[in-house]
Amino acid sequence: MMMDELLVGDVGGTNVRFAMARRTAGRFVIDHFEKLEGDDFGSFEEALASYLETTGLKPDHACFALAGPVRAGEVLLTNRRWHVSARHVSDRFGIGAVNLVNDFAAMARAVPEIDPATFETIVDGTPREGAPVLVAGPGTGFGVATLLGSDASTWHVLSGEGGHVAFSPRDETELELARILLARHGYVSNELVASGSGLNAVHEAFCEIHGRTYQEIGPQEMRQLADAGDEMFLSLIQLRANTVMSAVGDLVLANGALGGVVLAGGVTDRITDFLKTPEACERFVERGPLCQYLRNCPVSLMRDPEAPLIGAAAFHEQEIK
Repeated sequence: MMMDELLVGDVGGTNVRFAMARRTAGRFVIDHFEKLEGDDFGSFEEALASYLETTGLKPDHACFALAGPVRAGEVLLTNRRWHVSARHVSDRFGIGAVNLVNDFAAMARAVPEIDPATFETIVDGTPREGAPVLVAGPGTGFGVATLLGSDASTWHVLSGEGGHVAFSPRDETELELARILLARHGYVSNELVASGSGLNAVHEAFCEIHGRTYQEIGPQEMRQLADAGDEMFLSLIQLRANTVMSAVGDLVLANGALGGVVLAGGVTDRITDFLKTPEACERFVERGPLCQYLRNCPVSLMRDPEAPLIGAAAFHEQEIK
């Protein structure tokens, strides 16, 4: 089956992005891009109908990257209770070939499609040739996927829900945070501590630890307060960065992902300078007798906002061959 252009989507807990993708001179080009607020729609299909009506497009192929586990062509989004079915989308919109893929699986599949010069170095190192590459990081949730490939033409992605691995406290503040969150939530994951969906819970716990009155504020204001020298918010943001680096270090150990780590996600992008601190970088490698296993593993940051769209296109292209 041949494909000239296809509809692609990136469906997260906050935003929905749609575009058309086509491969030109070996790389995917994205156009007709639209970003929609998820809260403006009652379902994924409502959001898609709005996009198609606005653009007047009638695609024959589509692939959507969604923030949730994909099972038998269906997804229930983890942080937005939307149910998406490939068959229903195909039937309603007359799209002949529809694929669904986990958003971080799409992010991982995008890695070999994107110019390496666009990645920002977090930890220097040398990737081991042929080894898996871990792609992970917090946005609204905490996504994790592993890219496997023996050559430049065949890539496979192992996806799961690695962001829900249990948070592992490693100092007194983290132990106290874990105690408070455990009492309130019953289970403390890396997603709860590091992602946007858990930020208010962590902020509230930090206010208790620091003896301050809790007032709900957004991440941008927290960052402004931290930059102005507020010790509580400096500590809160650094803890989240440490959690990200500790979590991806654990996942490299579990997956043997010495091909390197690619960090992604909106939260990751906003706390890059905290991820680069010696404290956070040491969290990545400090594993007792296995420190040397991680010492030369590189960590970089994916800056391309089109990555999940490109990854969805690459996944679909490979699926229909």
